[in-house]
Amino acid sequence: MKRIISYILSTCAWLLLIAAVLVTCLQIAVNDRQWFLSEYVKLGTAREAGMSNADVAAALGQLVDYMEGRAESIQIEVTVDGKTKDMYNRREIDHMVDVRALYQFWLAVRTIGGLAALAVLFLVFRWMRRDALAVLCGSFLAACGVFLGLALILGLWVTVDFSGFWVQFHHLFFTNDLWLLDPATSRMILICPEELFYDVVIRVGTWFGGILVALLAACILYLAMRRRRHSTPYQPGDHDYEGV
Repeated sequence: MKRIISYILSTCAWLLLIAAVLVTCLQIAVNDRQWFLSEYVKLGTAREAGMSNADVAAALGQLVDYMEGRAESIQIEVTVDGKTKDMYNRREIDHMVDVRALYQFWLAVRTIGGLAALAVLFLVFRWMRRDALAVLCGSFLAACGVFLGLALILGLWVTVDFSGFWVQFHHLFFTNDLWLLDPATSRMILICPEELFYDVVIRVGTWFGGILVALLAACILYLAMRRRRHSTPYQPGDHDYEGV
């Protein structure tokens, strides 16, 4: 029973830590302004928006600063077709209030959940003693299995019906329709093309996947070595009195 409880607790803790790592990778990615500038140059986004690459990157950077709590507003002045204008309209400003609240919520979940998970893993380690590493490694494999299963289901949904997924996502996290922006009047849509989101997902996924693969490899290696050690027949040495 002690081992089962330890597996359940540590599996839940690992799931929290996995989510925390994912959120952290996303936060690091969205705060890399130089990378976004290079993306805009590659995608030609500024040309379509009638702005300079520097202004497009600055406009997105203002969004990130607002979500992070470093700015009081998303509004910023930019040059569009040679004229100085406010970047965002009222609907975009109101929508980003909800986006910032959601972003800050997930950062709080990341921090609180991550710390709680580390505390649980430490307690399991102390509780299980000699079997601690085996339990923690085994539960990490289980947590990865659960996470990857959910990720596959979500990925299948996105692949089959991205529009339906996108709508349900907004209905789940927002209580209004401010997220329905008009492409004809929204510069926010122009500086956030689908290709940009795709590249962000690839970048975050590469970092996140690399961390998971490294931890998975370490856990599998340890469990394999432990199983081999336990399955090896005992060979008495010269120092063992029973072998004399």
